[in-house]
Amino acid sequence: MPLKKYPDFSVLMSVYKREKPEYLDEALSSVENQTVTPTEIILVEDGPISTDLKKVIIKHKKKFGNSFKDIVLEKNQGLATALRLGTKHVSTNWIARMDSDDISVPNRFEIQLKEIMKNPNLAIVGGQIKEFALNINNVVGQREVPISPNLICDFIKWRSPFNHPTVMLNKKIVKKVGGYISFGNLEDYYLWSRIIANNYNVKNISDILVYMRVDEGMYARRGRIGNIKYFYRLRGYLRRKKIINPFEELIGDIMMTSNIIIPSLIRKLLYQKVLHNNMNRK
Repeated sequence: MPLKKYPDFSVLMSVYKREKPEYLDEALSSVENQTVTPTEIILVEDGPISTDLKKVIIKHKKKFGNSFKDIVLEKNQGLATALRLGTKHVSTNWIARMDSDDISVPNRFEIQLKEIMKNPNLAIVGGQIKEFALNINNVVGQREVPISPNLICDFIKWRSPFNHPTVMLNKKIVKKVGGYISFGNLEDYYLWSRIIANNYNVKNISDILVYMRVDEGMYARRGRIGNIKYFYRLRGYLRRKKIINPFEELIGDIMMTSNIIIPSLIRKLLYQKVLHNNMNRK
């Protein structure tokens, strides 16, 4: 019997002025070179971008034709707003997220689509990442997230249970829970929380799906004091939905406050040596 046709899906990306053209070029090339190519690519320009970035976009639009939708925002509005707008332009029910500086493994989409064909009612299908600096051969970390639904529900009490650049999302369900909402730098964690709070089916795959580019600034960004209020609000939401209890809320708040106030160098070592170093969670 011939293989069943894979579900249609779209790749959703956002790019802004500080992105390096060569990184965007690599990211888009990794989408085009997949064993299963997307129905369309939705790229949101989050505010004015450089001429060199425009050239990269034009180059890949020529390769992908009319199925490459380039959405332009007049001013930078942040990732959540860009993804919320981009979602409105998606014509398929499945949305594959991709960051503009990451690299998807060649069979990433095929792996995820096979999982979706087994269980079309899934809301999220994520996977594992390897973190690299400068070039893909310089792996500096690996963020493993739990696979089983029960462990995902345990993990969300303390940290985001999905690697955002790896997820494939069910658009109908994403819309039902309100879609991407601006929430500091926790727009993805907040979305997962609403999906899980509404008892939708979720899953992570054990395979490495994406090589995620990291830089020194990433660890400093995770220590921004302005983001802590969003974390407290998210913890409060999890408590109201009975995903965590008051004691777990307090412990998590203390942990995040400590993460915010420690020096960036210590935070970097914590992420690279402990949090993103072969956690082996199943």
